[in-house]
Amino acid sequence: MSTRDDREYQEMRRRVRNAALLLVALFLTGIVGYKLVGGPEHTWLDALYMATITLTTTGLRDVIPTNTPPAEAFTIVYLIFGATAALYTLSTITAFIVEGDLTKGFRRRRMQTTIDKLQDHYVVCGAGQTGTAVLRELVNTQRPCVVIEHNHSHIANAERDFAGVPILHGDCSDDETLARAGVARAAGIVICTDDDKVALVTTVLARQLNARIRVVARATTERAASRLRQAGADGVVAPAQIGGMRLASELVRPSVVSFLDQMLRDTNRNLRIEEVAVMAGSAFVGKPVSSLQLHEYGSGLLLLALRHASGDYVFNPAAETAVTAGSRLIVMGDPPSVARLGREAAPNAA
Repeated sequence: MSTRDDREYQEMRRRVRNAALLLVALFLTGIVGYKLVGGPEHTWLDALYMATITLTTTGLRDVIPTNTPPAEAFTIVYLIFGATAALYTLSTITAFIVEGDLTKGFRRRRMQTTIDKLQDHYVVCGAGQTGTAVLRELVNTQRPCVVIEHNHSHIANAERDFAGVPILHGDCSDDETLARAGVARAAGIVICTDDDKVALVTTVLARQLNARIRVVARATTERAASRLRQAGADGVVAPAQIGGMRLASELVRPSVVSFLDQMLRDTNRNLRIEEVAVMAGSAFVGKPVSSLQLHEYGSGLLLLALRHASGDYVFNPAAETAVTAGSRLIVMGDPPSVARLGREAAPNAA
């Protein structure tokens, strides 16, 4: 829900509340007025009855005589103002329901409650073609995520294709929108907008809201990529450069490209190349890779490389290669198997 939508919703609620208060005030005025007109020989219940039948224009029996000049004058004024207030209140409530504001309000609150419960999730800024591809990969690999998008058509497409994924309508370069998306608790944010200025502002705000978050941004030029890295982006992707590398790979190594495409499109096994962090306190620290017994975590789980804390990679590590604290296991497998391996590698696994 964007700031503008929130303001509109609060304004509509204020109008409904004011209309209801006006109607209640007129009803109480009618009770007091008819009690004064009726005099001491009539009870407050009689005054309540007269105010009810007059305000609702039902025209039942008058328990307080209205054939005196004061009673007639009061009834005329009360009918005019009461009927107008009742009609205004009814039309306001009808508009609130018919225009979808009430339903939208409940849905927004329910969605915000869902977002507030997320922890270590991923925020996708932009649901265009690039953002949709990112979102599909996160959903396929069973990672919780939140989408921020300002284009209504993109929101409609994302809601249709990714039911259950919270989608906020707003500007990702607005700190309030990022806060509602839970950036302070998120594990990562990916900025898929094609506006380098928006990407730069979003990167700075995300880094301010969460110092540990991983920020990956899209850049249209090399100059923009350099600025994004200076602003705190952990990774910058230039679609033109990636597209050129893909074209070259299709030309000189088609079998490799075909293998990777098949791996990504395989809906039966859903294989991915993932990384599993081994932090201090993990049961894996100090053990050789041969003792990890990856086959116990799922069929087809394959260790491709070991990345030490220094940043050095050991490809196809030998059986005696020791796993050190701060290293990362680069494995290929399906998401459930990788998730089980990640839980075992956690410091509190024991």
